[in-house]
Formats: sequence, structure tokens, C-alpha cells
Amino acid sequence: MINYFILTFQGFEYFKEKYKYENFSKTKIIIVDNGNQKIRNFENYTSSKNLGCAGGWNLICYIGFDYLNLDKIIIGQDDTYVEEKELEELLEICDENSIVGLINPHFEFSTFAIHKDTFKKIGRFDENCIDAYCEDADYKQRCYLNNVEVKSLNKSIDKNMGLSRIKNTRIFDTIAVNRAYIKKKWGKSTNKDKLSAQDEQPPYEYKFPFNNKDYETNFLPITDRMKRIQNITDNKFLSENEITKFLINTQEIKK
Repeated sequence: MINYFILTFQGFEYFKEKYKYENFSKTKIIIVDNGNQKIRNFENYTSSKNLGCAGGWNLICYIGFDYLNLDKIIIGQDDTYVEEKELEELLEICDENSIVGLINPHFEFSTFAIHKDTFKKIGRFDENCIDAYCEDADYKQRCYLNNVEVKSLNKSIDKNMGLSRIKNTRIFDTIAVNRAYIKKKWGKSTNKDKLSAQDEQPPYEYKFPFNNKDYETNFLPITDRMKRIQNITDNKFLSENEITKFLINTQEIKK
């Protein structure tokens, strides 16, 4: 069985239009909704608020690895078209030493397979990357520093519609601020490919977060920016509180 988790915020209707049940006979689809949409006819969980991309991915990993005790999962987006044979290939290649993405670099994390041992080793995604963008670059840097390879099936970017850029008119402001945070955390890109360096893709110059040797590569602060924007008062990441709510809701349903 293929366990395919889809994080959605604004594009569930787009996904539903493209999805054909008969094309995914070997796939279990679980929708994690960040946008309080009306999700029907799918196993789903709606978060209390928008956790952002990183927080949504963390929640999915908690559900998949800690709650369902799965070894490998696939995390996708509502605006990415994928075939079941591609999902099978992602899982086949993925292991504890490699994350495998669907689309060619730099967009591997549009849909990707990850092993529970990788998530345990590299740690949670950085929720300081508010809303979306740059959380994947941060994770790839940490994989690079821990000898975990990020592979790709090298499918065309045309498989991704890019709804976040289309629907969010302030997305480029968000990208700019998130990139500034990543640059503070990891320094400048040292990627030897000119286009990758211009896009500020990893690897980066620092070997430790914020160039501090006392920090492990999985060190994640809760920044003042995140506290302010996400209204955090308890020094916990949004996904940490949300998995607690998920477990409570699940237990209530089982009663």
C-alpha cells in the first residue's frame, strides 16, 4: 500500500478535479488541510489554523511515523499532478539515506518520499519559514551536512501548477523574508551551478546553524517573528500542539 499524504491550503477543489479513484487503486490518500476547506470523500484532518508548509509537513510526519508507525511516506501538494507508478518509484528508491522528489531540481519537495529514520536523523522542518518557501532549501542543507542524498525523478515542473504563487499576491514578499532568514542561518549559497546559486539553493557556506558550532544541524529556534505572526505563547512549534489535538480528536472518534 502506498501512503500518500497531501497537504492542502487553497487547492483541494483543483486536486479533486484532477483525481481519478481508478488510477490510484494501490494508494491510500490522506488529506491534511491547512485552509479549513470542505474536504469530503477522503480520509482527512483539518488543522486548527494554517501551520504553513513546514508545520504541515511536520504534522504529516508525526501522523505517518509516530501514530501510524509507517516506515516510508509520500508527501505531496494539492496542485501537483502525479501518477501512481511515479508514487511507486518514489517509494522504491527512498531509503533512510535518501529523500526522493518527483520534480527536477530545485522542486524536489513538491512531492517527495521520506523514510522515518531520515526524519528522525535530520529533524523537523523549520517552521520559521512562514507560510511557504525556503523550508525545503533549509532541509536540503541539513541533509547535505548529514550525508543524506536528495534525489529526483526529474519530472517536469509542468506537473506543478504553482497555486501558491497564483493565489497569494504577497508570496514574493514572503519568499524574500524567508530567504533572509535562511541566509542568516546558513550564509551564502556555495552551489557551483550558476542558476542554482542565483536562486540561493544549497549547499551554503555555514556548517552549523547561524554559524554557531554549539548548535546541531537540527537546531531550530522559535524566532520572535514566528511568535508574533503565529501568535505563539508557549514556546512550542505549531505542529507540536497540532499533533496533540490530532491525537485527542482521534481518541474521541474511537470512543
